Amino acid sequence: MITRVIQEPDGLYLSEGIQEYGYLLISDLDFNLVSASENCQDWMGSAVAPALQNNLWDLVSTYFPDFYADMHRGVHQVLLDDKQRLLLEVLIHQVEPYFLNIYIFQNYLYLEFERKMDDSTVFFPKFEIVDKLLKENKGKIWEMATSYISKISGFDRIRVFQYGKDGSGHILAECIEHPELEGILDCYYPDIDIYRLAKNTHVVNAYRYTAKVNGKTIKMISNGKDNPNLSHTGVRMIAPLHADYLLKDGVNSNLSVSLFTEDGDLWGYLFCQSRNEKKVNLVKREALVYFVQMAMNRFLEETRVQSRLYKETIRDFELKLKSILMVRNNLAESLYEMSKELCYFAKADSMIILFNGLLYSYNINIGLGKILGIKDKIATLTEDFIFGDHEFILNYGEELELDFDRFAGVGGLYVEVPHKCTILWFRQGTVKNKKWIEKPEKIMQRGRKNEDFVQEENPIMNIWHQTTFGTSEEWEEDELYFFQRLRELIINSEETMAAEITNLNQEVSNLNKALDDYANMVSHDLKNPLSAINLSTQMLLQRPEMAMEMRNKMLKNTKDAVVIINDMLSRIHEFSKVKEYDYKFEPVYVDEFLPQLVEFCKLRYEADKTEVVLDSLIPVYGEKTIIYQLFQNIVGNAIKYSAKADNPCVRIEAVMRHEFVCYSISDNGIGIAKEEIKNVFDNFKRMSNASDFEGSGLGLTIVKRIVDRLGIQIEVESELNVGTTIYLWFPNEV
Repeated sequence: MITRVIQEPDGLYLSEGIQEYGYLLISDLDFNLVSASENCQDWMGSAVAPALQNNLWDLVSTYFPDFYADMHRGVHQVLLDDKQRLLLEVLIHQVEPYFLNIYIFQNYLYLEFERKMDDSTVFFPKFEIVDKLLKENKGKIWEMATSYISKISGFDRIRVFQYGKDGSGHILAECIEHPELEGILDCYYPDIDIYRLAKNTHVVNAYRYTAKVNGKTIKMISNGKDNPNLSHTGVRMIAPLHADYLLKDGVNSNLSVSLFTEDGDLWGYLFCQSRNEKKVNLVKREALVYFVQMAMNRFLEETRVQSRLYKETIRDFELKLKSILMVRNNLAESLYEMSKELCYFAKADSMIILFNGLLYSYNINIGLGKILGIKDKIATLTEDFIFGDHEFILNYGEELELDFDRFAGVGGLYVEVPHKCTILWFRQGTVKNKKWIEKPEKIMQRGRKNEDFVQEENPIMNIWHQTTFGTSEEWEEDELYFFQRLRELIINSEETMAAEITNLNQEVSNLNKALDDYANMVSHDLKNPLSAINLSTQMLLQRPEMAMEMRNKMLKNTKDAVVIINDMLSRIHEFSKVKEYDYKFEPVYVDEFLPQLVEFCKLRYEADKTEVVLDSLIPVYGEKTIIYQLFQNIVGNAIKYSAKADNPCVRIEAVMRHEFVCYSISDNGIGIAKEEIKNVFDNFKRMSNASDFEGSGLGLTIVKRIVDRLGIQIEVESELNVGTTIYLWFPNEV
């Protein structure tokens, strides 16, 4: 039995009757007539009221003798299966053809008559053709459906309306054939009474048809005791409030078809409208409804395919991340290596990874203190491990001393097994414009400072334009699904790592072997200069009569070998020192040592022609000795690799940026190939174009160890044969 009933908002009432082209008889299940439409007197020949409480079958035998058996059979069929409707064709006055719908609702039997109308639009395609068209218009289902329905139905305007999560609605597609009807494609409907009534109506009915909105309402006459509900009556007249709204919009005929998801939830509806009365017979309407259902099924199938493809790409990403984990065996660094992909799936502009107290950032510079503030704030907002807020800065920016120039929305996840891991994604703010059909009073009542509303001058519709500032795109289900999948992957990876301690021990063993190999390499490299010293010394001792020119050559060889050994030992010492040094932070005045450091580097690399520009040197926090070492390596590289340029130039400058002091060291030297930038910090790594320059490949390795220990963020930008810029972001929160 059909049980759903239209729920009426306060102050709204369903029509008290039916449309002019139909008749309605209602009896109880004992076949006592309890209600009938007033126009039944047309074929009864007398008023309806006296006929109430008469037996239904007496009335049928009197006025429908030729169809008594079919109607009797049909009624008993729906009594056996109260979920179905039965359709018959009958004649009234033995002349006028009518469709008869028989169904049961709330323990009442309904006999609903509808005149067989003449439909001027006779063309209708075969459903296999419709199916072919839907397949050919992949991604444009609703555009195709509205256009085609307009052609085959003769309606003046076709629209597809989708409900939003907040009760509002959105016009996704539209086709207009009548020039006097306005278009509202991509406009929104607010959550107001009339649209809630429409929603409640469409939840109950597969479709609703009103041939003539301003037509006469035929009243229902009742016995005074029973009050049957007209929720499921197809010929029911449109509610007065809805009728007034359509007439104001220039519409006098309306057919709307409900669109449901696979779970039975109302997704939206497609509605067809005409300025004048539009007669569409029942068979044609049923065919149109079937066509719309085919379009909805195709749309849902496309949505499922898109979702499946999206999830498959996530699975591919997971496999890639797992393979990187197998090589690195370091979760944080593996995640950081895939920052670009992580932002792609999150549809984010930037992100940070906070892992066991270490901060990794991608495309954003933000201090640890600010990150901890964001993390703590999120913890007060939700107990869930997944989070998304497209208005985070709008709501909490002032409290956290964050502004819109870095981001507007925040999404993220939190894991604590066994290490604490937080990943936050950031989205830039956008300016959003919405066009509302009717005044969005509930939204306006919020009184938000980032929203502006302007009414449009329109003689027909009450149109409002909403402009919203300082919010990002909302975090959708796809992104939240990705957060959840990534969180599960992190948990599984952490558990796997804990279970594979033997592999970790083996890796430690491999590292020890690498250290042995390094020691062997150093001892090998020392043999050459030591051999030169030994040979030169022997020749000086054994040949006291040696010519002065040769003597000087031997002495120079000895001196050069000593310099090489000293430089090598110095770098080895620096490497070990940076690895274990315990830093004590204090203000470091860079301007006190940088000029001297520059002159030293110019002398060392014979770069007299290099112009070095020092601009606005700002103090930083750190340990003076190690900060000196940091700048020595970076500035030294800049001077060394630009020395052979036509007009060598190095620029060093600092600016305050939020909670950071940002230093940039730029040169116009040989640059670094794009594919090699990611490896610049590897131990003993030299770039492919650096063979003509001295060096051991330890300089930037030392730099990386320093910045990691001091909590400095470093970025490298470079272009081959153009130059390199290194950015150092010193936290200014100490």
